[in-house]
Amino acid sequence: MTIKYRLILSYLAMVFVPLILFFLAGLLLLFLFLGDIREVSDLMPESHDYKKTVSEDTKLFGELKEKSFVDPKGLASIEYLSVLSAELEQDGIFIVLRQENEVIYSSQKTAHLSAADLPEYGVSSTSRNIERIGDETFSLRQHDYYIPDKGSASLFLIKDASPLTRLMRTFYPILFVILVLILVITNGLLTYYVSRSIIKPIQQLKEAAQKIKEGDLDHTINVKGKDELAQLSADFEAMRKQLQESAELQAQYEKNRKELIAHITHDLKTPITSIKGYVEGIRDGVTNSPEKLERYLQTIHQKSIDMDSLINELFLYSKLDLKKLPFDFEEVDLKGYLNDYLEELAFDLEKENVKLLFEFDAADSYPVSIDRDKMKRVFSNIIENSLKYMEKENGEIIISLSQNQNEVILELADNGPGISNQSLPFIFQQFYREEGSRNKETGGSGLGLSIAGMIIEEHGGTITAESTIGIGTKIIISLERQVKS
Repeated sequence: MTIKYRLILSYLAMVFVPLILFFLAGLLLLFLFLGDIREVSDLMPESHDYKKTVSEDTKLFGELKEKSFVDPKGLASIEYLSVLSAELEQDGIFIVLRQENEVIYSSQKTAHLSAADLPEYGVSSTSRNIERIGDETFSLRQHDYYIPDKGSASLFLIKDASPLTRLMRTFYPILFVILVLILVITNGLLTYYVSRSIIKPIQQLKEAAQKIKEGDLDHTINVKGKDELAQLSADFEAMRKQLQESAELQAQYEKNRKELIAHITHDLKTPITSIKGYVEGIRDGVTNSPEKLERYLQTIHQKSIDMDSLINELFLYSKLDLKKLPFDFEEVDLKGYLNDYLEELAFDLEKENVKLLFEFDAADSYPVSIDRDKMKRVFSNIIENSLKYMEKENGEIIISLSQNQNEVILELADNGPGISNQSLPFIFQQFYREEGSRNKETGGSGLGLSIAGMIIEEHGGTITAESTIGIGTKIIISLERQVKS
């Protein structure tokens, strides 16, 4: 239930509960004044079996009314009224008969009442009316009828209501206090329930916010219900998870940054140390022959080339990472583009004793939008990485092209040693090397596949890898297929 409807129901309860209580209290007072709850039978449908519910004096009053129609003179008989009064006085009921403006009969207890003290003719009621006469309070039933040859008459059944009045004076303050207490308790419980359903989630949100402020992103919020605060708690929990993921990602970035610095330091320090050693050897006269001097100089030159290549790789990686490397896209047929590139590459692969195969459908074209130079860098990095770890005497690299309605798929497979399942997810990360060494035999910057992945990402494509130990590795590149209009 939403907070809006919860507050509306609470408000309605606070309004209607007191009204219901006061209504019940009014009925209770009514019944107390009437003397018998069964005497409300006049309000019931005619089909109701009142003979089983009305009180004795009510039945008597009905019988007297009936007699007033059948035998009005007999009802006015002093003898009949005396006998009847003697019976009713045992139940505290007294009779007064008024004819015209004169009391012609009165029970002993009501003998002091005059005709003027009683309600006027025509104010007839079958229910009890409370009348205060002098210092006394009476409950009256009045029936007006006509006596032939004598005129109008009024028959009164009277009960002393003074004890009832005293009871009500005592009971009403108690009743009022009880009603106030019920009202306070009801409203208190409703307020507690509504406020608890609102304050508790807010308290949880406050505690969670404090935990986040203190840097604790592991503190979860248990979301219950479907109201606005539950939705807010769910959004807050989603935000916490995003913050936690961002913090973990930032920590990973920081770790990668430190690793990057360590790798750069290592990869630059190694050739610099080597160059420094060879230069000091030349200065110290270790190169005592032209052949040895030439060998030292050649080594220094190669180390400087390696350093230049590493710096270029780092510079390219940095520009790609910062999204500051411009791309010049153009639509080309990837089949023709690869044919030209592989013709140049084939000579170098023959020297390495590596066989190159290019598989495609000659009848198809493979239209893609690429930056020629950047894509050449991707292929070079992948193939150089394959050659670097190729351990077989007869190496083989197979490049195949295929396409579907939306993509052109390029696969580059080798028959190298393969990559373990543990290392496969990380090969496109910077400076990652499966064997963890940084020697010349498996050398390089460790940025090749990472740069290839970033370039493919800039092309809006995807790059993945599949590998089996002892069989080889396959790099799969997917690019958007350009549809000619």
